[in-house]
This record gives sequence, C-alpha cells and structure tokens, in this order.
Amino acid sequence: MKIAILDLEFCVNHFYIQKSSIVEKIIFNNRTFYSKFEEVKTNLTSILMQQHLNNEITLAVPLIEESNIVNYLVIEYHQEDWNQFHSLLKYLLKSLNIDNYSCYFNSKKMLFQLFIPRENIALETAYNQVENIKHHLEIKSKKSYKIYPNRFLPKNYNIITLPTKKL
Repeated sequence: MKIAILDLEFCVNHFYIQKSSIVEKIIFNNRTFYSKFEEVKTNLTSILMQQHLNNEITLAVPLIEESNIVNYLVIEYHQEDWNQFHSLLKYLLKSLNIDNYSCYFNSKKMLFQLFIPRENIALETAYNQVENIKHHLEIKSKKSYKIYPNRFLPKNYNIITLPTKKL
C-alpha cells in the first residue's frame, strides 16, 4: 500500500500505531529493545491519518522496505533548540552537496525531522550514506539526534514517525 502524507510517499505493507505501554520485546545483537509501536497489517484509513495529523494518535512506517530498499534517509532531533540544529544541518548538507531534503516539525512532541529522498537504494548503500552524514555531524555537534536507517537496530525497529507539519 502507498501511504502519502504531506509531500512524502511510502510503499509499505503495514504501519504502526504507538501505544501507551510496551507492545513488543526485541532481542538483537545481545541487546534488548522495547517497542511501544504495534504493527497493523491493514490499509491505513483516512480517519487514522486525520487523527495523526491532529496529534490524537501517533503513526509510524517502516523505513526499510521488504526487499531491503530504502527511499529516505532520516534525521530526527528531540530538543527545544531544534531551530539551531536545523541551521547546522542545512550548512552540513550543503557542504556534502545534498540539496534535496524536506524538513518537518511536530510541536506536540518537539520532534524535528529531516528527510533526504533516495531513489530505491540498497540498504548497505543507505548505511554508508548515513555513516558519512553521521561522521560530519559528530564533528560539528555533540547534540543528541537519531539518524536512520541504523545498522545497529533491528529492521523492525527502523521505523519513522510520520510527520505532521512541513517547515
């Protein structure tokens, strides 16, 4: 199924709804992860999408498609000084010759997201591109951010919360 939100489009066969309690325990590389996102294998309805856009529920989609293909690299930042981080990212991406990206913000969760579109790239290629961006970002910033896809997370933990507002 295709999920379109704002100017993003995802081709997935399921989506996730965030619950208030832990839904799944995932063991990966001798680490334990606890997920509050429940997998839903039905089509996403317009009612659910509207509830998400109104911040009544939180929806997420897998970043890595079934055939280990990635269409977006995503950087997430959960801090109040997201605007400074956004400025830093713009400068960094320009120095890496990355001009095509979109920024989103969820004011309820204080979540800044930057999506870099990639056209059906292999998972290993995506990991390498993420490592390059991460390396340059660590030189400039010691702030806490997340960048996906992450090779150190299980595949079903590489999920992205759908944005609610474009910057």
